[in-house]
Amino acid sequence: MADLNFNCPQCGQNLTTDESLTGSEIECPSCNKPIKIPSPGDENVQKVEAEPPAPPASQEPEPKKLAVPVHEGGEVQLKKESTKKEEEISGDGKIRVKTIKRGDCIELGQDKFDEIVNQFLEKFTREQIISIQSVNYAHFDPTTQKYLDDYGALIVYER
Repeated sequence: MADLNFNCPQCGQNLTTDESLTGSEIECPSCNKPIKIPSPGDENVQKVEAEPPAPPASQEPEPKKLAVPVHEGGEVQLKKESTKKEEEISGDGKIRVKTIKRGDCIELGQDKFDEIVNQFLEKFTREQIISIQSVNYAHFDPTTQKYLDDYGALIVYER
């Protein structure tokens, strides 16, 4: 069966539903106002063919293919090299808190939250990190005049 693609008549949010829901009433996920799902022939409604369901999995699982790298030479002992990082992280031993908000990590339309958190964490050893907690918050967006939910990371560490 096909899907229907249409916009909410209240807020303009683009929605896609199953064609079988035509005529039923739902709440718009964006504006929370009740809307009636249009029929395929209505104005500004696109009918999109749904992808066919995946074939059922066979009874017998496919054997895993394994590849093992072959190296010539003797054993190599892995050693952690001392770097300048160890000198940078020695500090006063005080406990500090750093909050990184995802909204502050968006540059040129790209979400750089993970990269910024990783760059911050690279400055410390595992023993110096006390805890990392996720943080949910809301901020007022002046362009849409709405409060938008967002998330961040709260990092407690020893310096």
